[in-house]
Amino acid sequence: MLDLKGKRVLVTGGAQGIGKGLARSCLKRGATVVICNLDEQVAADTVAELSELGPIRSLRCDVSVRSEVDAMLDDMEAREGLPELLFCNAGYGGTSPILSMPMADIQSLFEVNFYSMIHLTQSYVPRVETGHIMYTGSENSLVAPPYLKDMQMGMYGATKHAMLVLAEWLRWELEGTGVGVSVLMPGPVLTERLAANIDKFPDTLKELFMTTDACAEVALEGLEKGLFYIPTQRHIRTDVEQRYEEIVASFDQLGL
Repeated sequence: MLDLKGKRVLVTGGAQGIGKGLARSCLKRGATVVICNLDEQVAADTVAELSELGPIRSLRCDVSVRSEVDAMLDDMEAREGLPELLFCNAGYGGTSPILSMPMADIQSLFEVNFYSMIHLTQSYVPRVETGHIMYTGSENSLVAPPYLKDMQMGMYGATKHAMLVLAEWLRWELEGTGVGVSVLMPGPVLTERLAANIDKFPDTLKELFMTTDACAEVALEGLEKGLFYIPTQRHIRTDVEQRYEEIVASFDQLGL
């Protein structure tokens, strides 16, 4: 098990969902945890629930705003010290046809899911000599999941696809430094919102769900093993293989 005793951890979007699972798992391993969330009451409830596991506090931060990201890191630097492990986890889903989704909604989705990654990275990396950032992507980072083709998640998928390729470029930029990056790529995770609507999902989809705590454990296992790509469920591999096969077939048909 990854030992985080005495380590400082920051989890954005850490009051619910995968972020809460990450906070819980890190506390169990001895870390000092700071979470941020927009809803201060939800964050306070999470701190109260998890505080028996170890030191944890919350900050309000809109990670889509650079000045608030800077202020959050300033605050943690002054109190606990800068995080040694940063989970860039805040984000949200969205379902809308690509052809009719309003640009304002698209902008908002990218600001939270993708631009926040840039804000956190640009603010954090210059401050530290060593550290690690794990970005919460999605199976959509790798492939458009066939079982979701009727869910109209194209723009959400675009934010997560963008996150992966930026992290791949960033990994090269950070070579030779003490800062590492990785991408968590979960399939369906039973967050609080989804759990409240579980009866609306077909049985084939219900079978793919994993708990937030299970997702967090896979994330930390991937971190311990030094992985860059951290998928969480077996079906993602099948989807990736199918995409790869189609791409290779295209090369073959073009004689390349």
